[in-house]
Amino acid sequence: MHMQTLYNLLILSVTEIVYLLGILIAAGLLLGRIESASNRWAYQVFGKPGIMLTACIGTPIHELGHALMCLVFRHKINSIKLFDFNPKKSTLGYVDHRFNKHSIYQRIGNFFISLGPIFSGTAAILVFMYLFEPGTFKVLQKYVVSAPLDRINAAEFIKWSMNSVIIVYKGILNSGNVNSPGFWIFIFLTICTASHIGLSRADIKIAISGLFIVLLIVFVLNTGASLCGIATLKYVLTIAKYNIFVVCVLSVSIAFSLATAAVMWIFHRVKKIITG
Repeated sequence: MHMQTLYNLLILSVTEIVYLLGILIAAGLLLGRIESASNRWAYQVFGKPGIMLTACIGTPIHELGHALMCLVFRHKINSIKLFDFNPKKSTLGYVDHRFNKHSIYQRIGNFFISLGPIFSGTAAILVFMYLFEPGTFKVLQKYVVSAPLDRINAAEFIKWSMNSVIIVYKGILNSGNVNSPGFWIFIFLTICTASHIGLSRADIKIAISGLFIVLLIVFVLNTGASLCGIATLKYVLTIAKYNIFVVCVLSVSIAFSLATAAVMWIFHRVKKIITG
């Protein structure tokens, strides 16, 4: 193969990874930063009990994401703690796992295990929406399914994603829902989940090590597909279409996390003013 062809395949591989996983990575990093600031302010005002109010739901969902990906990629789980109720402990939960460094499959798993909380958190919020905001969920589902597979490119994906976000916010902010207990249950559960699905520094470090392996595998597959005359991008775009679900859910997660962080910042400033 010519160098230009290899370069094009590399660009194609990066593009496909961005389509499939870019949103998850970007949202995970952003949510991690918001969560870190929010927890710091909450701890300074209320101590660890202030964090545990949302963590009792969010942390188990976070750790289950890690654990499920460990099972998928055949990592050995040495020990797991979905949530530690002891306020004196520094960690809220953990999944201790190990893998065979000679297994490419398990090394790829490091990347997806790190992103596990984003998968589990997104799935949990969709379930909460299905249970407590079924009208919004049905409209969103119908909209995503109707997305045209034959012309989903970057511009179309952004357009359809933004429209899906509008659909969700219109449904959630519908004034008729305010009097419904289900609406407030959905808000509370989503805040708890969104506040604890961000990627930690340890998650990011492990994800980076696995990302290079993922890129290499995708590049090799694209090289083989190119030799066989198979255009892989259209199949990737077909799968990426369902990232529209992910975009709208993660946009809700980010909005709710920002709102929680803003409230904690206000409490932190008020306490600082009172205590001088």
